[in-house]
Amino acid sequence: MKSKFQTTSVASKVSAKTSGLLRAGILGLAVSAFLPVSQASAAGDAAAGASKGHTCLGCHGVQHYVNTYPTYHVPLIAGQHEAYLVAALQAYRAQTRAHPTMQANAALLSDEDIADIAAWLSAMGAK
Repeated sequence: MKSKFQTTSVASKVSAKTSGLLRAGILGLAVSAFLPVSQASAAGDAAAGASKGHTCLGCHGVQHYVNTYPTYHVPLIAGQHEAYLVAALQAYRAQTRAHPTMQANAALLSDEDIADIAAWLSAMGAK
């Protein structure tokens, strides 16, 4: 049979653990309240993207274009989903997506540049 001291000790440990979980949950809610604000500020500016990304159409705006090296059928990207374009450019910049020419181009872009170019291209609609 457990003594009153042992029961209180176990109860206080459970209470302390629950209190810690409650604090972590409140902290998580407080942090998540700010996420929509930071995500909204990450949205690209299509007008700025037009001046930053106009050279993209030199390859990605030509029907049936195949570059010389590496031999690759260049996709038309006007109207592509913005999130896809952001992810692709970030992957090229990080060199986790293979294509030497795109890696070199993306290496020069900031996160803001990528967001702006993606916003502009996606707003163009499929051409």
